[in-house]
Amino acid sequence: MGQAQSTRLADDQRVRVTSWSFGRDDSTGQHHHRLDYVVVPVTGGTFDVTASDGGVAAMTQEKGVPYFRHSGAVHDVRSTTEGEVVFIEIEFKE
Repeated sequence: MGQAQSTRLADDQRVRVTSWSFGRDDSTGQHHHRLDYVVVPVTGGTFDVTASDGGVAAMTQEKGVPYFRHSGAVHDVRSTTEGEVVFIEIEFKE
């Protein structure tokens, strides 16, 4: 299992934009979303999302179909897709 790669694309008073890239079994590590955010899947793919209580949920991202999440989530995201998976995360600071 490897570490997902993040690249900060923009960061100002209002938003933070990060590109995430995963190989098979790469993960983000446990983290806490302190801001509301939108994810825009570039490639689409499948993931196992492990909550802070240890529960695991399968998730599928569809290429080009964004989704919104409220702040507060604490989880680890691990790719279960063969090959590279990429998505853009946009966090709202205001």
